Amino acid sequence: TMDKSIIENLINEFNIENLTQLFRQKVRTFTPLNETVGQYNDSFFSDCTFVGNFVTPADQLEMLVFAAKVGTDLTERSGKKKQYELGKKVLKDKLRYTGGFFVFYDDRGNFRFSFIYNIPLSTGKVSYSNYRRYTYFVSRTQTNKTFIQQISEADFSSLERIIEAFSVEKVTRQFYQEVACWYFWAMDKIRFPDDYRYADNNAKDTEIRNSTNLIRLLTRLIFIWFLKEKRLVPDKLFDSHELKKLVKDFYTSNSSTNYYNAILQNLFFGTLNQKMDERKFVEEGDFMVNRKTFGVKNLYRYADKFIISPDEAITLFKDVPFLNGGLFDCLDKEGENGQMVYIDGFSRNEKKQAIVPDFLFFQSDEERVNLTDYQMGQGKTVRGLIEILHSYNFTVDESSPVDQEVALDPELLGKVFEELLASYNPETADTARKATGSFYTPREIVDYMVRQSLLQYFKTKTQLDESTLEHLLSYTDDLPHGLSKEEKGQLIELIDQIKILDPACGSGAFPMGILHQLVFLLQKLDPENKHWYELQYNKALAETKEAFKHTDKNEREELLKMINDSFDEKINYPDYARKLYLIENCIYGIDIQPIAVQISKLRFFISLVLDQKIDSSKANYGIRPLPNLETKFVAANTLIGISNSQKQLRNLEIEKLEVQLKELRHQYFTATSRTQKLTYQAKDKQVREQIAQLLIHDGWPDEAAKLIAAFDPYDPNASAPWFDPEWMFGITDGFDIVIGNPPYISTKGVDDEDKKLLEKNFGFADDTYNHFYFKGIALLKQDGILAYISSKTFWTIQTKKNLRVLLLKNKILQIFDTANPFASAMVDTCVMIVQKQEALKNHEIVFLDGR
Repeated sequence: TMDKSIIENLINEFNIENLTQLFRQKVRTFTPLNETVGQYNDSFFSDCTFVGNFVTPADQLEMLVFAAKVGTDLTERSGKKKQYELGKKVLKDKLRYTGGFFVFYDDRGNFRFSFIYNIPLSTGKVSYSNYRRYTYFVSRTQTNKTFIQQISEADFSSLERIIEAFSVEKVTRQFYQEVACWYFWAMDKIRFPDDYRYADNNAKDTEIRNSTNLIRLLTRLIFIWFLKEKRLVPDKLFDSHELKKLVKDFYTSNSSTNYYNAILQNLFFGTLNQKMDERKFVEEGDFMVNRKTFGVKNLYRYADKFIISPDEAITLFKDVPFLNGGLFDCLDKEGENGQMVYIDGFSRNEKKQAIVPDFLFFQSDEERVNLTDYQMGQGKTVRGLIEILHSYNFTVDESSPVDQEVALDPELLGKVFEELLASYNPETADTARKATGSFYTPREIVDYMVRQSLLQYFKTKTQLDESTLEHLLSYTDDLPHGLSKEEKGQLIELIDQIKILDPACGSGAFPMGILHQLVFLLQKLDPENKHWYELQYNKALAETKEAFKHTDKNEREELLKMINDSFDEKINYPDYARKLYLIENCIYGIDIQPIAVQISKLRFFISLVLDQKIDSSKANYGIRPLPNLETKFVAANTLIGISNSQKQLRNLEIEKLEVQLKELRHQYFTATSRTQKLTYQAKDKQVREQIAQLLIHDGWPDEAAKLIAAFDPYDPNASAPWFDPEWMFGITDGFDIVIGNPPYISTKGVDDEDKKLLEKNFGFADDTYNHFYFKGIALLKQDGILAYISSKTFWTIQTKKNLRVLLLKNKILQIFDTANPFASAMVDTCVMIVQKQEALKNHEIVFLDGR
């Protein structure tokens, strides 16, 4: 390990001498060059310099060190693409180098420290359009903990060791360990209202309530941390020195609890969930005064917990934009009987308030605790959550498989939450993996499965050959040679029409993988977003004419203006409109755990916020409120269908109501005001009840009709005991792709009631992943693609013969052994890609396991 002071010197005073000193210390074969290479200077870069080079001692590969000054202030996001392009150009010009360290810096001393190298092809050859970049963004205003630690410990003796120095996995693992220890430490130190029943057993109910509320708190706070990195939330709300001047009794003892209520709850519910010009405190007084705003949960509360006046408290939050999106909807709501059901505990009634001690956020001294009850071991160290967050670098730019920022990015946080969800099951006091069968799929496998399923989709729908499609889907900037304008147009339209489902979405790894790949394709096929805009505008025009025949011209114009604003590059980065309409029209997810569905939505929210530009001269700082994803990601039991009766002929009145329900949910997607949302929710319920009555009249079983009426996508704590794509997503003709990592619960883990349900729905009861194959294929259109990573026990076990027969009846495209990619899994897995069609002949099965 090198002396960290050398790295700290470089951060405090960036110059070529200090950079040279770092490489001298790091690798003994380093040769300083300090050679000016003016041919690379242009309007973006100046002072281009070959700083030095070295040969890696272990594998004898030549590496270059290059530096260039950028003309504008360097930020996390600015100029990244141009810097990458310049790095690749230098490596193409200097073929002797396998890779290079590329350092870009500005006048303020900020710098980007990147490593770019060629990825060898499977043949062993090198392709000069096949690069990968890992990068650190370093600024004196950031913690830089990851950069200092990993580069000081780095070993540059081989290509593999250099890549290790840029490992995002190491950072994520460390962050997860800290957050998981905090979560279990906090479990018995918080108190939330007990109105909502999670379990029959009181002790279990408390544990489930606390674990659910803690994950929700973490979800909201980490989302806000990304907003803070984007300068949308002020730092002072997380600064203990500032907070002492703002909040009464702030962290004066371990019994101080005002921070969560006064700052965080008001930030969640009164700020991010309230339009900027409508923010105010609730009136407080006698019963009649309080009654006026009873149940209104997007007004500030707890004026008595501030040192400052209510007006000054409102000023604290004045520059935070309204976001919407459901993540910050307060869950305290009126129940069926008209009584308030308190879940978040955002209330003037002290008995119903959430209690979260200040020390859980701000304890700076590490404390050793015993967490053996939670499978975490003893002697673990814990500290306050805000302290943990402050000590890591977060990036507001999303990584791709060939371009990764070494920081906590939104994609990798999915892994943290997936593990947290799976780490403990209060029902059994055991690891929840045994109960839910869930594991986080490594990113490389997600990316591979996404690309292969899209390749097969395009292959089925176009005349393009496989090599052209492989080139199109590869992470290269150039399009396949000879791709015509008509073919590009056809591909864009096929992207717009695609329907993709993850039937066990967890924290959203596969839906996000799909989103990133489709965005990347649109970038290549339609760089100016022209064709994509025309498709969305014309679709909206047709829909508004149909849906709003009885509304005025102004309302229709407002809806079309929203489309124009989405594509306006003064307001948003180009990917914003690509993502928004892909999310709205193409991507769906189901999970049986409501909190997992919330985390999936969080990932999509972060992705959309990151592609919006901030403009303080515009209303809401130019930030467009987030869409409502309640009807895109649904908590439900995927395996259990609603009724076998649903395919019978139905009267036209039901068909009309189904269309009405679909339109309501389409409108709800963009609803922003509380009144609008509550109106749509009430109408949705009314239409569901009307449909249920008509279905009963048509001969449906009462129970099935009642389940449809009871399905409430807007209740974030509810999980429907059934799933049906028609009633939940308005999809009647199936999906083009079903993709995911279905849970693996062995037959031994399935209780008798569940076995009876599986028997009734499938004719057999077995390990859950087997049922997910049958369900997945049933959910596909003809010629649709199923892509699963699952247990491979079906290869040989006699009881899985039914699954082998099912797969062989269709067209197996690929099947390969993944050699257990899950660090903590006990089962070996395989990837299966199969097309729904009667197999007309015995087909070749390709094994991709290295043999």
